[in-house]
Amino acid sequence: MWSGPGFPFEKGVYGYPNIKKDIELIKDSIKQILLTRKGERVMLRNFGSNLHKLIFEPNDELLAELVKVEVEEAIGEWEPRVEIVEVETLRKGYEVKVYITFRIVETEEVGFLELPLTI
Repeated sequence: MWSGPGFPFEKGVYGYPNIKKDIELIKDSIKQILLTRKGERVMLRNFGSNLHKLIFEPNDELLAELVKVEVEEAIGEWEPRVEIVEVETLRKGYEVKVYITFRIVETEEVGFLELPLTI
């Protein structure tokens, strides 16, 4: 259904970009959205998320909720191919792991993504 260069951009066979397909491409798109700071893209100033602003916050329940809200808003705005089923966070030491369950709108296929954030 979909194919394109993955994230991060890597060389594949014969120096051409490594091509990913379908759910793997969507997972990479979600990672790119969440790990790009808003204002970082020159022609798309609102692209990305504000997760980087939460780095120095105390690792408590409030942070977990702020991360959930930011993830849901960023994906909802920039990835129309999916709808969020659930976003869970697990706090441990200096890390917050974000577990994202999503459904692809066209195929109803469910995908799962784990994203560790160092706080």
